[in-house]
Amino acid sequence: MPGINGILNKYTSDIERAIKDALTGAPPFIRGVINYHFGWVDQNFEPASFESGKMLRPTLCLLVFDALTGSHKDALPVAAAIEMIHNFTLIHDDIEDNDLERRGRPTAWAIWGKPLAINVGDFLYTLAFKCTYQLNSTQFTAERTLATLGLITESCLKLTAGQDLDLRFEQIQDVSTDMYLDMVYKKTGALLEAAVLSGAILGAADEEIIKNYRAFARNIGLAFQVRDDILGIWGDVAKTGKSTDNDLRRKKKTLPVIYTLNKSTGQRREKLRALYANPEPLSDAQIEFVRESLKWADACNYAQNKANGYIETAFSALNRINVSNQAQSELEAVAKFLVYRSH
Repeated sequence: MPGINGILNKYTSDIERAIKDALTGAPPFIRGVINYHFGWVDQNFEPASFESGKMLRPTLCLLVFDALTGSHKDALPVAAAIEMIHNFTLIHDDIEDNDLERRGRPTAWAIWGKPLAINVGDFLYTLAFKCTYQLNSTQFTAERTLATLGLITESCLKLTAGQDLDLRFEQIQDVSTDMYLDMVYKKTGALLEAAVLSGAILGAADEEIIKNYRAFARNIGLAFQVRDDILGIWGDVAKTGKSTDNDLRRKKKTLPVIYTLNKSTGQRREKLRALYANPEPLSDAQIEFVRESLKWADACNYAQNKANGYIETAFSALNRINVSNQAQSELEAVAKFLVYRSH
């Protein structure tokens, strides 16, 4: 079996070709900005090759479909659609967060302005649904196609609701761990779950198989986000390429921070709450105080234990699926990478 990079790149060329084919009739400027965002052209729309992301979600979709049917080809329209939806959210997130860079390059809005970038994101979102209709009608029943479309639509509603919660949590003092986990499931987990489930719905009619893939996907999505929270504060900068002070300075309410805010008492609680109520970013000295508080609360172990519970549930569900082949083994390998990764 290939290593994790080999697995994640297994379908990349086919996914990219499907997206480029879908963009064929797009207006030249919109197509150019989308191609730039994906890393296929430079700012002048000249051919180039930049980092374009892991293609994680469409790979999960195709691995599941491959495991159930022995081939990935017929599910490519849905895999491409899921990657388009993921990237529409990135284009809009960059605007909402005022992020000037993504993958080491200027974001679309930083070059062409917010109105044009919003419109490009809207186009990519809509194109994703058009792509879904390219599923082979002789291969899939109308019921399966509609079920897949409904699943993707529902995931878009959830991720938008999750983004709303994430933005509003910045102004809310009392955020519980349950509120946070509901938010990250919607914002991050729902589309990942849709990726896995779409492969299962298209590839199998057995409701028990679909049920177990659903449990696997939901819990992997939660574990993935909790692991991301841990790396954001305690990760190895040499591996992640991201300062471990960024999330703290921006006062991002990740699971370890929320746990610490809720566990703290007395003067510590008052000081932490005052810091997180102030609209200004944290200073270096304030970051050190938050780090000391996280250590006091044993927040890293709390978060990892939470992740471990989701991991155990996810792999128990995967083991209940009576499928044994290379694609299923590769699916398990990707899941392990997501929840145990160091970058």
